[in-house]
Amino acid sequence: MRQMAPACGVIVASKAGRDAGRSFVILKVVDDQYVLIADGELRKVQNPKRKKLRHLSIRPYVAQEIRQCLEQQKLLTDSDVRKALAAFEQADQKEEG
Repeated sequence: MRQMAPACGVIVASKAGRDAGRSFVILKVVDDQYVLIADGELRKVQNPKRKKLRHLSIRPYVAQEIRQCLEQQKLLTDSDVRKALAAFEQADQKEEG
């Protein structure tokens, strides 16, 4: 199975650092090594974390609402990010169970 490319709205999980195991949404692809991520709780949309791609595990899920907000340059809130991550967690648990 081929891994998804990093893009705005893609859900990722941290593999390294003090946030290891947490899920985030990619807000911006900085370059081929770095992305800006947020989870709406510890990392707010106004202050996203810059993280190396090698420290992230890309999940096969895209938060379409987040992607549309970012593409249309609409205001993105922390609650939007939290809702998208909650929907991902719920869908992921259904697949496992």
